[in-house]
Amino acid sequence: MLPSHINLNDLAMFEEVIRAGGFSAAARKLSQPKASVSRAVQRLEDDLAVRLIQRTTRSLRLTEAGELLYQQANASLQQIGDTLCRIRNMHEQPEGHLKITMPVEFGMFFMGSLIADFMQLYPQVYVQVDLSSRLVNLIEEGFDLALRMGAGILQDSSLVAKKLGKLPLKFYASPYYLGKHGCPDTLQALIKHESILFRYSHQQTIRATCHFPKKAASSCIEIQLHGKLSVDHYSVMKDAAVAGAGIALMPPFMCHAEVLTGQLVNILEQHDVDTDQLFLVYPTRKHQPAAVKALIDFMTQRLLSHPLLNLG
Repeated sequence: MLPSHINLNDLAMFEEVIRAGGFSAAARKLSQPKASVSRAVQRLEDDLAVRLIQRTTRSLRLTEAGELLYQQANASLQQIGDTLCRIRNMHEQPEGHLKITMPVEFGMFFMGSLIADFMQLYPQVYVQVDLSSRLVNLIEEGFDLALRMGAGILQDSSLVAKKLGKLPLKFYASPYYLGKHGCPDTLQALIKHESILFRYSHQQTIRATCHFPKKAASSCIEIQLHGKLSVDHYSVMKDAAVAGAGIALMPPFMCHAEVLTGQLVNILEQHDVDTDQLFLVYPTRKHQPAAVKALIDFMTQRLLSHPLLNLG
């Protein structure tokens, strides 16, 4: 049966918002103030404790719960009641579909086993993972969660970002390169070496911190790297470094296997390079489905505890 606290007028306004393609258009068709239509949808979301529509200043998109409700809006009261109960359960028990996006490198090295473990814990959740170097529009493209690094992660101010920490970068080179060109023993010596650059052409300015084992303080130095090769994927950088193309500045997790097999050597080990923060980004804190909450908590715990990430 239909939950007694659900206002059918609010449900009708919600349906008209979707049919008309926006709050303003729905208000005109219903001869209602736009604020009244907006409040009606907000009340419906509050009553169900779930987000139905993701809004921005430019567009709106139905959530999975909103799509489910809209498809059933013309059904009988009994059918609507069953649907509302199911939607309410989505807030309490992890179930339904999740769509997440992250950088290619993270997806290749971490996410397969992580997502598999998550789905074993929550067998009623279906997950779609998108690996991409581009900055996707979470709301317009229907994503529930993104793993992102660096500046510009919040191009849309309506998004929420949870900071996990800094991802350290280290210097790596192949034995072939070091045998041919020598091993730099200071940061300043890197100026005379060929570097493989990440998303920069010809030169890249970095800030590196040197940690002294017997001293409490650390020193920071700025240096400019030079190189003829620049790439936009760490996997390409790693392969080029193994082949002897130059010195690569990479996250340790990217080349852990190559270090163990001797294909790459970690040089200047006492130095960490200042790098971008790692964030989990999602559309809203309010009325999150239980599946989204569970995935955020699960990914936070697993990423913060991963020994190869060493998030500081």
